[in-house]
Amino acid sequence: MSRIKQTIQSHLAPWKFAGLMLSYWCNAKCGFCYLCAGPEHKFWADANRIVSWWTQLEILAKRNNQHVKIHPTGGEAFGNWSLLVDVLKRAREAGLPPVEKIETNAFWATSESIAAERLEVLRDLGVSLIVTDADVFHQEYVPIENVRMLVEMTRRIIGSDAIRVRWWDVYNKYSEYAKMDRKELQLQALRSGRERINGRAAMLATTELSGNPAETFSGENCRKGIIRSKHVHIDPYGNIFPGVCSGIILGNAISENIIDIFDWLDRNGPSGPVLTNLVEHGPTGLMEFAKRFGFRQQKRGYISKCHLCYHVRSFLYERNICRKWLGPKECYCPEAPSASGARD
Repeated sequence: MSRIKQTIQSHLAPWKFAGLMLSYWCNAKCGFCYLCAGPEHKFWADANRIVSWWTQLEILAKRNNQHVKIHPTGGEAFGNWSLLVDVLKRAREAGLPPVEKIETNAFWATSESIAAERLEVLRDLGVSLIVTDADVFHQEYVPIENVRMLVEMTRRIIGSDAIRVRWWDVYNKYSEYAKMDRKELQLQALRSGRERINGRAAMLATTELSGNPAETFSGENCRKGIIRSKHVHIDPYGNIFPGVCSGIILGNAISENIIDIFDWLDRNGPSGPVLTNLVEHGPTGLMEFAKRFGFRQQKRGYISKCHLCYHVRSFLYERNICRKWLGPKECYCPEAPSASGARD
């Protein structure tokens, strides 16, 4: 047995943090969205199923004498307010600990009365932190006034430390950013590494930025992101993603119990060409696998290993290769330019 295989078997990090996605629906279609969320996505998860997943993750965490830290998310979780409230109520009835946070872009915070009404409900259900956005992507779709309303009302109703804004610098100086070229600011955010290069961010980087040859990232494996990450996301179809690597499937929580999935991975390590190549060799290893099916790297290069990974995975997904470990279709940006072949 190889040293790498021994490491994989004995060092799967416990899942302590989990984002439970209610849907891929979102009012926005931000150019960086690593989930390719948008208003065209109509499917919403079932509340009982979400709470069941939450319960299983809590059982896993209790093995280490801890509670799992859950954040309901999307897409945009507030796009189905009744479902969000139902999940929180059912979780409380099941004796689960309160959520760590709830993520929202604040599209719904259009008035003081609406914001107050909803925040009071969340406060009474144990929500102590709201995370929202003020950046060079979201404000194409959500007025900054909505974000300011949410910040002000959250501080007033839940607490002064109950709101977190991604990014505070843009929020505090939005009038200055509003005068700048939005597209250039977005590209600058991608160049700087401030945004994860997955989903639409990867497609935007592909069409607008030049990078380095794929070989530049040789030796950069994804062991930390896949088997050492203490964070997972579960999408409304039950797909379990490691950390923020949406579109890479560790298992399916509808087909199997989450505890069984974790235990199998802990004993055996990730299986299949996608996971094993990424864990052992990184995106360049997965690229070598994809070359068997005709993959060619793009001439403009890649700005990060994640950018390369998304291009290779998109290529495989389009050809119906390794669909057990790649999906769902929402994560592979069907509205984006084709990932087939090389690009100039």
